[in-house]
Amino acid sequence: MDIYQELSLEQQFELKVFEESVRQLPLHDAQALLIELRGSMMHQATAFREILKDSWGIGKEIEITQDRFEN
Repeated sequence: MDIYQELSLEQQFELKVFEESVRQLPLHDAQALLIELRGSMMHQATAFREILKDSWGIGKEIEITQDRFEN
């Protein structure tokens, strides 16, 4: 699977510019950037998970009352 094919032209361009910038970085700086990006990705995944849980009502208490069962 070629990830570039799934991106818009604007995203492809942005990724290419980023790639060229990273290739010019010293190894230590590139490693630091990679670590920072991974941390950002983990934060984003956690935020998405929390948003989905909230929007789907996962983890919220369900109120069960007797009158719901009597009708």
